[in-house]
Amino acid sequence: MELNYDRLILGSDVPINENVSIHIPTIRELAEGQYNEFMLFTRVFVTSVREQFSSMPSEVDKIEEEFPTFWELAFNDNMNVSVGQTMFGEGIDVLSVIVNGFAYWTKTKPEQYRVLSNNKIISEDLNWIIDSQEFQKFSDYIKMITLSEPNEDLIAPKGMASKPNRCKLWLTLYKGRIRKLQKQKSKSLGDRLLLLEAVAPSYLSFSDIGDLNYYQFQNLLSAYSKRY
Repeated sequence: MELNYDRLILGSDVPINENVSIHIPTIRELAEGQYNEFMLFTRVFVTSVREQFSSMPSEVDKIEEEFPTFWELAFNDNMNVSVGQTMFGEGIDVLSVIVNGFAYWTKTKPEQYRVLSNNKIISEDLNWIIDSQEFQKFSDYIKMITLSEPNEDLIAPKGMASKPNRCKLWLTLYKGRIRKLQKQKSKSLGDRLLLLEAVAPSYLSFSDIGDLNYYQFQNLLSAYSKRY
């Protein structure tokens, strides 16, 4: 289904099919307790395999070839568990985060989804069959809604597997860039609320901002910030 950007900027949800839509949370919903879930269930859809494994430059090409997206990775028993624990914490696997992510973004329940042995997920209630292509389409929507872009400085170049000196150099650069990012103070949701209220050309109350969904909020903040 083609995305209607006009409806999206006016606050509409994103239809996936006749039975399923992506709900874009409002700033009020995030501020009242959904922000951690929002970040968790955004990350699993916007992170690339290459980005996740760029700290392993001698292996990342091979891993990306075998697992082009997190979908393929989630259906591999070993990678599902090990990557899940690395990214999300002890006892959390990638597949469960994906299932719960579908439920979060579509305002449905995780129990409505069933993982099949043929690397698909089905929701009989929603008449929705999710395969790798559907996962990729869904991920593209989440990237667009959240305005997520990869940090190219943290993504390893291709073709270094057979070049140990280049791998070593990349790792040095990578670790330095990670340390630099860790030292930077990231803007909290509250910081960004204050910034939008300050830079908006006309009065925009916090109540008005709370009613914006995340896509509207990020676009307004970006547009107004560029004017100052």
